[in-house]
Amino acid sequence: MALRIVTDSTCDLPESLTKALDITVVPLKVLFGEEVYRDGVDLSKSDFYKKMAEHKQLPTTAQVNPGEFLEVFQDILTKQDEIIGIFISSKLSGTYSSAVIAKEQLGEARIHLVDSGSTSFGLALLVVLAARMVRQNKTAEEIVAHLETAKKKILFYGVINTLENLKKGGRLSTTGALAGTLLGIKPIIALKDGEVTVAAKTRGQKKAFAWILDQMQKNGSLKDKLVFIAHAAAPAEMQEFKRLVMEEFNPKEIIELEIGTVVGTHSGPGCVGIGYLV
Repeated sequence: MALRIVTDSTCDLPESLTKALDITVVPLKVLFGEEVYRDGVDLSKSDFYKKMAEHKQLPTTAQVNPGEFLEVFQDILTKQDEIIGIFISSKLSGTYSSAVIAKEQLGEARIHLVDSGSTSFGLALLVVLAARMVRQNKTAEEIVAHLETAKKKILFYGVINTLENLKKGGRLSTTGALAGTLLGIKPIIALKDGEVTVAAKTRGQKKAFAWILDQMQKNGSLKDKLVFIAHAAAPAEMQEFKRLVMEEFNPKEIIELEIGTVVGTHSGPGCVGIGYLV
């Protein structure tokens, strides 16, 4: 029985990997005023970060709508037997709800949906795990059951490099952003119960990386782990963090990602993050 994994563009997986694993990616959208771009399709990541820096206001983002999912699901079901859809946390976007509506409209029991409770490298982790299980000839039921357990065990940390996006988004005053920038404050975000939380605040990126490594130490060995490390227009910083992770833990496998337009709107440039199953 043929299975197809479907996800949304906030997983930030490179096209080379989605093609290799036969993953269908449905794009969200990012809007600069009246200009609409499909995440990962119409605007390169480098052009996006440059464009965002030039605008006084943050771009806005838009979820995948039910009609778009209807088209994708119908097309896949004519070629394959079943679909497993794994999407951004329902507490961060209405994309998962749109997929549910599309499934209900089709009345299809062959569509299995998972609310990842995550995004970006956390979502990517679940998507890759699912795609690899498909290649191991696991059933849809086995894969979904594994994902529902795994999503509760994701360690997800991201270091926010700039407070500018928090200021533009109205979540931080101009005075607060200036003071935080002068002090070199780096908030460390985590995902808890499908929502973004601030896990810690440090002075400087080195201390932020050290804080994350300390938290990772508490969760034991990574020698058998698949680890995702990501960056938002900060490849050098990501490589430095990867070096520290390799030296400290030597995980079984590391996959590198670049954070795309939708997640990057909120994280801002310079973000570096890590995700794996504890």
